[in-house]
Amino acid sequence: MKKISHEVKVGVVALITIIVFIWLYNFLKGKDLFSNTAFYYCIYDRIGGLAESSPVEINGYKVGVVQSIDFVDEISGKLLVTFSVSKDFQLPVNTVAEIVPVSIIAGMKVQFVYGDGPGIYSHGDTIPGRLSESLLTSFEAEFKPLKKKIDDLLDVIDSVISSVNEVMDPGFKKNFAGTIANLNSTTGSIDNIINDKEKGLILAAENITKFSKMLSDNSGKMSASINNLQLITDTLASSDLYASVTNLKSTLEKTSVLLENLNDGKGSAGQLFTNDSLYNNLTASLESLNELLVDMKANPKKYVHFSLFGKKYTSSE
Repeated sequence: MKKISHEVKVGVVALITIIVFIWLYNFLKGKDLFSNTAFYYCIYDRIGGLAESSPVEINGYKVGVVQSIDFVDEISGKLLVTFSVSKDFQLPVNTVAEIVPVSIIAGMKVQFVYGDGPGIYSHGDTIPGRLSESLLTSFEAEFKPLKKKIDDLLDVIDSVISSVNEVMDPGFKKNFAGTIANLNSTTGSIDNIINDKEKGLILAAENITKFSKMLSDNSGKMSASINNLQLITDTLASSDLYASVTNLKSTLEKTSVLLENLNDGKGSAGQLFTNDSLYNNLTASLESLNELLVDMKANPKKYVHFSLFGKKYTSSE
């Protein structure tokens, strides 16, 4: 058996080392030379910070990496991006390779947004792409209106502060200081009044306490008084007070009618009260009767007659 020379061994080892180094270098860059991958291409006007070895995802699941980024030509400035994607995933026609931010500080990635076909892209096809608006760009766009409002608010605050500074002239400050001094004096006066009235308040509180104790001590008597009052009210309720008041009302109404009739001269009693002629006639009759009685008393024989045996005699015979 022919002996292998030392130079051949060194050459083989060097070749194997170079191959391993190339494989390891590509593996670290996300390129697996022995894996089952397919390549797709996309042309962008801007890539927004996308770099080689950036992840390629479908619905958030990593299916590949960015293999390379190169200029299409030296004039247009467009960029050609190469993706290596597992052959287990097929991309429908109209699928878009959208560059989106991973996070605010974690760079960019490629997100395949599936199309609706018809058909499937073949390996090595160029698919459409777009650059998604970054979070910072979105934040800046949304913050601009708020920034304008904040600037307007700051202008208003500056105007208010200027107006306050104009108002706070030395005269105003002097008057304000005098007002504070008067307020302090008033507060001191109030404190003195409170101190003077403190004893009265304490005495009033003690009286209230005594009154409460008196009520507590005489609660039995108060309960008895309330029971007696309730008994009186029950007695009044059971005595048919409503019927008595009704009868009294009826009697007063009849009395009112009677007095009204007397006042109007109705009936004998009414005529007697209201008719002067009846009164005068009655008075005259009484006077005549009185004269008659006086005359009868003075001359009784003149008015006394009797008959004996059919013969009529007078008291004067």
